[in-house]
Amino acid sequence: MIIDKHHYALCSHCDLVLEITRISIGHKAVCPRCNTTLAKNNAKMKSKSAIYAICSLIMIIVSCWFVFIDIRLFGNFNGISILNIPEILFFDKYSYISALFVLFVLIFPIFNLSIITLLCSKVPLSKYRKRDLLIVYKQLQHWCMPEIFLTGTLVSFVKLMSYGNVGITSTFWAFCLFVFFYIKALVLFSPNVIWDELHRNNFAQDDLKVGKTGISQSLKLCNCCQAILPVHYVRCPRCKQKSNVRGRDKIQWTIALLVTSLLIYIPANMFAIMITVFFGSSSSSTIMDGVIYMWQAGDIPVALVIFTASVVIPILKIISLSWLCYFALAVKQKSKQNCLKMKKLYSAVEFIGKWSMIDIFVVSVVCSLVKNQQLMGVYPDIGVTFFATVVIITMIASQKFDPRLIWDRI
Repeated sequence: MIIDKHHYALCSHCDLVLEITRISIGHKAVCPRCNTTLAKNNAKMKSKSAIYAICSLIMIIVSCWFVFIDIRLFGNFNGISILNIPEILFFDKYSYISALFVLFVLIFPIFNLSIITLLCSKVPLSKYRKRDLLIVYKQLQHWCMPEIFLTGTLVSFVKLMSYGNVGITSTFWAFCLFVFFYIKALVLFSPNVIWDELHRNNFAQDDLKVGKTGISQSLKLCNCCQAILPVHYVRCPRCKQKSNVRGRDKIQWTIALLVTSLLIYIPANMFAIMITVFFGSSSSSTIMDGVIYMWQAGDIPVALVIFTASVVIPILKIISLSWLCYFALAVKQKSKQNCLKMKKLYSAVEFIGKWSMIDIFVVSVVCSLVKNQQLMGVYPDIGVTFFATVVIITMIASQKFDPRLIWDRI
């Protein structure tokens, strides 16, 4: 499939100008300097993305209205649907965690799936409406976490088994299908194809120097639609969003957010995240208490998952982003190998950042399900609010960082 004889791309990670002439079906174009994916050619992208998105939407509708998982506790049967989880958290006076659950697990994924369906189907939309939908899709993409909630639910089964007999229904398998179809739709969908239908991605001169950086040719990249712009453009003509040559002020933002997250991480580990009430007596547990409990119970793999996601990843993310800021600002002599290592580190930080939400979803499921009036109950505690805030702030910090600063002065 020939795309265009003069289809240029400006790498979003290393700022290298490249020309893409041909991509075979099922293949992708990769930056030769930093290995970032520039474009891909999926056969029947629109039809496949729309089908998977519609199937995913059907599955989430089925999942929300019936019992998701149940537990038999002291002879009583308790069952909850997915919509019961934020409702119970709200009535337990943890509206913050309830709102995060609704947004990250339900609203944002449903919005993005609906956008994919509209853009990839034959629904008549103006170019301005398509532009607005693509902007919303990009903004919400980092905050969709249904696959993390599913993993957290599986982890919570281990803890729930210590309270009673846990059962899963067909609705649980429907939610698994929702997550599967959701991931397939996201993998297949290519926003750049829709952007190119609205307008070509190159707003600069045609005689671009391939193999040279954009900043050396007075070019910049639109962070929203990936268009190539002259530096004097304040707003992108294609998406109407503001863009800068380099986000150097974003390093200050990243450092400030990292310091904030580090300060909040201390009470997140000191305060309890869950309170268990058993026959009138209550006991609280922190994140490390949960890890130790799983380890002593013999569930070592689950203990390692919680320890990695809730303790190791937040600390490593703060250290990694701090090192990236230092490398971008202070290291003046940079080699290609060092820049590649930093690029891989940044990609890893972006990927694993939101997986720390596993512990939040484990607490949400356990606290919603284990309710037996005066006999036994599990409730969230203040530590879960601190920890969720740490995860959100570190995710914002990674998005604020401009990876192109890694490759400057090479």
